[in-house]
Amino acid sequence: MKERPRIDVALGQDRAAELVGRYRDRLVEQDMIPPDRALRLACQAYCDGYVYVLAAPGQVWERIEQHAWGGDHLLILSLDQSWLGRTALCEFDDGEHEELLLDELDEHYTLHSWPAEEGGEPSWTGPGQRPY
Repeated sequence: MKERPRIDVALGQDRAAELVGRYRDRLVEQDMIPPDRALRLACQAYCDGYVYVLAAPGQVWERIEQHAWGGDHLLILSLDQSWLGRTALCEFDDGEHEELLLDELDEHYTLHSWPAEEGGEPSWTGPGQRPY
């Protein structure tokens, strides 16, 4: 079983609480879930590393099993919805770009680092410039 990232460790307690709170608010507003239940669901989603909640532009993800070909790290540039499902447009550390289904991201990668702050600079500055 792959290790799940802890957002409170990666981001600090205040920012993690802010993300969980915003997701809770969306669950209350969009799904009409009572606030106490929505908070439990939001906490569980982040605790379990649920990729559909966790994945965000600016994050660097690391391949679970290292390969001799291709990049072992990727930067999420944007998220989108395609006819196949929710996708992430990614730039690999070798400069290649690919659109991955979030299920593929979840199956083959684990979160390596999170951007400094929402709307801030991404965790890596471009191909070949590793932040790790």
